[in-house]
Amino acid sequence: MNDHQRKIQHVYLRAGFSETPKRIQELSGKTIQEIVDDLFENSKSYKDINYLPYPLNEREEKKGAGGIKLANLFIKSFSEMEQLNEQWIFKMTYTKAVLREKLVFFWHNHFSTSVTFSYLMQQQNNTIRKHALGKFGDLLHAIAKDPAMIIYLNNQQNVKDHPNENFAREVMELFTLGEGNYSEDDIKEAARAFTGWAVSKTGEFEFNPKKHDEGEKTFMGEKGFFTGEDILNNLLANKQTAVYLVSKIYKEFVNPKLNETHVSLLADSFYNSGYNIEKLMYAIFSADWFYAEENIGVKIVSPVELIVRFKKILSIEFKELKFLINYQKALGQVLFFPPNVAGWKGHQAWIDSASLLLRLNTISYIHEDGLSLDVNGKPAFETENKDKRESNKKKKLTAKWDNLLEHFEGKTDDDFIDAFIQCETAHIDKTLFTGLSVKQKLIVVMTLPEFQLI
Repeated sequence: MNDHQRKIQHVYLRAGFSETPKRIQELSGKTIQEIVDDLFENSKSYKDINYLPYPLNEREEKKGAGGIKLANLFIKSFSEMEQLNEQWIFKMTYTKAVLREKLVFFWHNHFSTSVTFSYLMQQQNNTIRKHALGKFGDLLHAIAKDPAMIIYLNNQQNVKDHPNENFAREVMELFTLGEGNYSEDDIKEAARAFTGWAVSKTGEFEFNPKKHDEGEKTFMGEKGFFTGEDILNNLLANKQTAVYLVSKIYKEFVNPKLNETHVSLLADSFYNSGYNIEKLMYAIFSADWFYAEENIGVKIVSPVELIVRFKKILSIEFKELKFLINYQKALGQVLFFPPNVAGWKGHQAWIDSASLLLRLNTISYIHEDGLSLDVNGKPAFETENKDKRESNKKKKLTAKWDNLLEHFEGKTDDDFIDAFIQCETAHIDKTLFTGLSVKQKLIVVMTLPEFQLI
């Protein structure tokens, strides 16, 4: 395999969501450092997702939403979040700020949230986008006061004399220090500091001093009249936060198996930079070890990354939103609908017997315009009437093959493999390609289990 081509593919699979073989070829004249610099430069400017308008009218904006209005918003939210899902998939595929979007995707899982108020989820997504490559402290403070997060972790119910510990626990266990690096007393005292943090009737953060516990608290061995902001700053001052974050980022962007030396050095630098996310990611993607054999093709691609990869390669379009959502469900990852506050586990957790079969056969279904792809989970014995059977024959997705076919015309079998397989390829049986057309070879290579490793 062309080593330079493989490295270009590697950085685009990790710092983005892959690139087309044609684009990879166009970039072949650039050094890896130039490509990395371009990725960061292109992510400086970006656009938010503003698909959903502000849901309150002028009167409601002043007085707040009433019960009937909230009920209507609640009813519409599920379908609207599915629409947001589609909008974000589109942005991941076509934005120039692909590095920023990959970090939004990471932080979306780190700060796992799901509430049935779609506008608030859009608002949180844009908050993450704003801070995705900035200072982690700014991101942490913004998310701690994010209305969707406050509702999701029940901080609305966190009041003086009756503290709710949900947010205090998760901000330490999942967002900063990691499990085992705090005590139960720390959780209780932190919860007191976050009392009074709530969401107004207009869907904005508000602090209610009457519900806030102003008493002295003992947190991490220190005494003081701590506020919620003080607790967050205390967690940021603890270097364990840098170690925890860097370890998680390393597993996601470099290798599921940690290199303790690299993590330690990165954590030191991250902490000393004031938690500068951009500097951390630049150090990772610029490091020689990032492109070492041990770090290439060792990570199982997530369902969303797989979908975006197919969209980039073949410009696939899902003809029905419900089909896109059901496909994500079948693969085990639906944007805006994480399984719990800990988010998706990732890597090997993506694979089970059912989802693996769907992954391996996806390209064949794309070739057939999705005609035979059933992701509804219906029992095989279910009887369908004639109209239903005819409906199921409709195209569920479309793909554009022309650019790919033109690019690979006259290419060798090795070229097909090298363009799509990142892990070791010597073991791949090349007789699988014997006598096949260009399109058939493309289908075969994207059906290989190795295609699932990035």
